[in-house]
Amino acid sequence: MPGTDSRFSDPITSTSVVDQLAARIRARILANEFKPGEALRQETLADAYKVSRMPVREALRRLEVEGLVVFQPNRGVTVSPVSAADMAELFDIRLQLEPGLFARAIERASAADIAAVETIRARETAALAEGDTARFGALNRDFHAALHAPADRPRTWAIVQSLNRHIDRYVRLQLSLTPDARTTANAEHDGLLDAMKSGDPVVGEQRMAQHIVTARTALVKAFEG
Repeated sequence: MPGTDSRFSDPITSTSVVDQLAARIRARILANEFKPGEALRQETLADAYKVSRMPVREALRRLEVEGLVVFQPNRGVTVSPVSAADMAELFDIRLQLEPGLFARAIERASAADIAAVETIRARETAALAEGDTARFGALNRDFHAALHAPADRPRTWAIVQSLNRHIDRYVRLQLSLTPDARTTANAEHDGLLDAMKSGDPVVGEQRMAQHIVTARTALVKAFEG
């Protein structure tokens, strides 16, 4: 039996403390439990989660990259603000990238790719039926990621994934505005899946563009109101 290479003897853990902290703080920001502008004191979070301050700081740095928190001199860490201008810019970038990426994905999608999207759709539908807005919002990002994955454009896909991490809180805000917003998003997701199953990239591109515009328009009205 060959010997073990000592370079690979360090253990691998499935989920680190930093990963768990980032996920829990992120969830509270997206659920609006931690509100825009609210201070996130590292010592308070460390006490609450029974950890040292170092992993808390590392987790907050990850969330800073996602645009969810801001490190400010002499003020510590605060939840980043939401604004109409920021929202509009993010959605405009989505509009530039996602429709074309989805069209390419449709052209290359396999039966397995479509099945993966269908699985997420089933979970979304169940979440909507149960009135679980938070779970529906979380699955929304998974759904879009699965739609774009077959495009085989790793750099573009990575940019879109990063963009959608920044935009996630706005999407969840849009979905929480009214029950109609969730019903509309759900119906549009059915349309996107149908376009992928039909293999029609032109229809898919049009439907993705309209899907993004619908969400953007609803958020503009919310900010103006």
